[in-house]
Amino acid sequence: MKIKNKRRLILTLKRVLAILPAFFWLILIFGFDDVGIALITLLSALLHEVGHIGFLVMKKKVTPTLRGALSGFRIKTSAVLSYDEERAFYFSGPLVNLVLFVFSSILSLWLGDLLSVFAIINLVSALSNLLPIEGYDGYGIIRVTLEKSDSGQTGLKILSLVSISLIFFLCIISLYLINRLNGGYWIFFIFFFAMLKRFRDELG
Repeated sequence: MKIKNKRRLILTLKRVLAILPAFFWLILIFGFDDVGIALITLLSALLHEVGHIGFLVMKKKVTPTLRGALSGFRIKTSAVLSYDEERAFYFSGPLVNLVLFVFSSILSLWLGDLLSVFAIINLVSALSNLLPIEGYDGYGIIRVTLEKSDSGQTGLKILSLVSISLIFFLCIISLYLINRLNGGYWIFFIFFFAMLKRFRDELG
């Protein structure tokens, strides 16, 4: 009985720890952004992940799990993907945001400013996720392409250097936004945690 109770306790702690990052981001987004903007931002992020999940469900017939992390949402799956399938998987999330941007932009001509905001946030979500930063879709697309090519190792080293440089640059930019516009708090924390993770990986 003691062993079973211990296992249950460990499993409960793991579940709690898995959702804590999501609560952190919710508090951060709703704490510093307008409630309407925060809701649209959260919706755009979830629809982005729906694109990834939808691809896996349709292509591999598997149901992945979505979990929160300090660097954002992460999808866990046991599916084995080919190079082309992995590249399509990475692009499926931004593609959903781009499609939503196009349709929302058209509909906003008749339905007003709220859809314009939804369109802009989806565009920003798509473009930011396509940045060549480790953990982002853009990095994954380029990494898979390089691994498939003959000059993969050299390209991967350059990609890693670009990723580190972008993370540092975006941390500085977000600090400027905080100082000048009193905004960009959650953007700063996203890239700050990415930078800490990178340092941890290098030291570890």
